[in-house]
Amino acid sequence: MQREVDKASAGSRPQLSYRLRAFQSEFNNLTRQIESAKQQNSSLNDSWNQMDSTRRQVLGNQGAVERTSAAITRTERLGVETENIGNEITAELANQRDQLVRTRGMLDQADSSLDKSRRTLLNMARKAVTNKIALISIIVVEVLILAGVLYWKFK
Repeated sequence: MQREVDKASAGSRPQLSYRLRAFQSEFNNLTRQIESAKQQNSSLNDSWNQMDSTRRQVLGNQGAVERTSAAITRTERLGVETENIGNEITAELANQRDQLVRTRGMLDQADSSLDKSRRTLLNMARKAVTNKIALISIIVVEVLILAGVLYWKFK
């Protein structure tokens, strides 16, 4: 375009030269604006890509959170079930303990009764032996008396 201005007549040359510089200046401004817009667009694309990456990461994290939440819910349910089983076992053990305590009491009572029975049987056995000895003594005395009566009668 500069060649066209140089070829133009001398009267129109300053005006065309001024317009050419204005166009060149405007062209340079537009070029700078385009470059700036490209950089902004690139920056926006980077931001968009970063946001998209972040979005994917958040979605992935959300899945992990949901799985973790489900695992926690299962763990809580298992904990409640375990606690209920533990309470039932504790109640059953308390019942068994009461039964054992009652059984021990009955065994102690039976042991006491057996001791009394043993003493009674020993006393009865002693009395039976004493009675046998007395009976044998009486028989011996009667036999001696009978022998003495027979001896005195036949003498």
